[in-house]
Amino acid sequence: MRRMFPIIAGLVLAFGAGLAADGAWAQQASDPAACTSFDWPILREQAWFEAPSLPRLDSGATLSAEMPGAVLALKPIAEADLPLTPSREPKPGTFGGSLRIPPVVTPGLYQVTLSDNAWIDVSQDGRTTRKPVASTMRPGCPGVSKSIRFQFGTTPILIVVSGAKSNSIKVAVSTAE
Repeated sequence: MRRMFPIIAGLVLAFGAGLAADGAWAQQASDPAACTSFDWPILREQAWFEAPSLPRLDSGATLSAEMPGAVLALKPIAEADLPLTPSREPKPGTFGGSLRIPPVVTPGLYQVTLSDNAWIDVSQDGRTTRKPVASTMRPGCPGVSKSIRFQFGTTPILIVVSGAKSNSIKVAVSTAE
């Protein structure tokens, strides 16, 4: 048994070094310069997401016109009771939710930006998913994962988030810059 102690101790040290290396990799994966390499500017949304006053909304709530974004509370996908079936099957163990947006005053190009990886579907009739005009996603940008552009008319907007890995996600809806 005493002969095994140095082997076990060596394995524990090697495992710990591996974790430290993984931590270093994670720090390298976060690259603030990545935030300027999106296909369009997202620094405005990044600033909104970092604001301490960013409101927290339950799934199904309405994002008021005065709020550019919010932290959306999500539920386990099996319990999410989404108002629109996601166009992409969510993986088991992920989270989902929905957010309502009042009709926009000026129709045009808008972007929906997410803080983390997730799938989104957008509808203006509550039944069909709108096709995005464009999307951009860059790994390594702290606090912003992707931004998707849609052409919006003047009817209410429904955003359905699915496939998220945690029970909340930051969402911003804004005019395209």
